[in-house]
Amino acid sequence: MQDFRNERLLVIAPHSDDEVLGCGGLISKIKMDGGKVFVLIFNLGFEKDDTKESQDKRKHEVQEAMSALKVDDYHLVHEQADDNRDLDDKPLHSLIEVIESTSNVSLEKIAPTIVAIPTIFSHHQDHVHVHNACIAALRPISAPVSNVVLSYEAPEHSRWSSSGIFEPNFFVEIDDVIENKIIAFSKYHSQIRPGGRDADSIRSQAKYRGQEVGKNLCEAYYVHRFVI
Repeated sequence: MQDFRNERLLVIAPHSDDEVLGCGGLISKIKMDGGKVFVLIFNLGFEKDDTKESQDKRKHEVQEAMSALKVDDYHLVHEQADDNRDLDDKPLHSLIEVIESTSNVSLEKIAPTIVAIPTIFSHHQDHVHVHNACIAALRPISAPVSNVVLSYEAPEHSRWSSSGIFEPNFFVEIDDVIENKIIAFSKYHSQIRPGGRDADSIRSQAKYRGQEVGKNLCEAYYVHRFVI
């Protein structure tokens, strides 16, 4: 996987900004090689005391981040205030349907060769719920079958969950695209938290994962399926 020009990546994110924090480097590398990238986002990132103005602001942030990453298309599922909470209460079959067929970037419509999904190793119930929907939608008896299925980590909570700890077995070097990942995340002004969700934390996480495999900067993933 040193050449991504023929790859079609679909990133499935519970909330806006998860796609950047988990896969911003991989997205950038695929686009740099001439491949295609699609993003499916279920909910806008949370903001306390939500208003229509804050929702519109976050929708604009998504547009800016997608533009910075040069994605080919994206779909935001739940945009309205009354539909943008309690994602884990949504029937599992409704999430599976979105992933399989009803979204603009569904498996049926784009036939991705690589799919990146949220890890189950999370204390966030939305991430776990979307993970389970993804596993069902990506079962190998469905068509089309993606050759590569990876879980990406949520750096803030992949070490605290009822399921255990995120233990990656697949690493992507991102030395050449780390700045693009940081620029893309900077578009999410409402989600930046100095000291925890900022440029320094992104670099630190990449450095930590890189050291695990004797490299400089990496993103970490867990392989569910890898067919060559």
